[in-house]
Amino acid sequence: MSKEEMDVNNIDENPNVLELIDEDGNTVPFEHLDTVRIGGDDYIVCIPYDDDEEEVTEIALFKIDKDENSEDCLSQVIDENLAERIYQEFKKRNADKFDFED
Repeated sequence: MSKEEMDVNNIDENPNVLELIDEDGNTVPFEHLDTVRIGGDDYIVCIPYDDDEEEVTEIALFKIDKDENSEDCLSQVIDENLAERIYQEFKKRNADKFDFED
């Protein structure tokens, strides 16, 4: 996914679940864990939403952008160095909430 539109519809009762629409028009649910500011830009840290999943094996990082209509949209972070900086900040901010494995 390179660009996603934010959708205000949440799944179930979990207000942290976002339905993102990928470039092919598919709806993909993600659980928003945190928003991190790096270098003046905001990034959201998400995990693929799966009610049955007990262990998280991947995260998704998105930069909050504006599209051509000045609407909020998300761009997936693909730069590995930036992704690492975002993840380290997320870990620092959430050390008391999550168990991180290195």
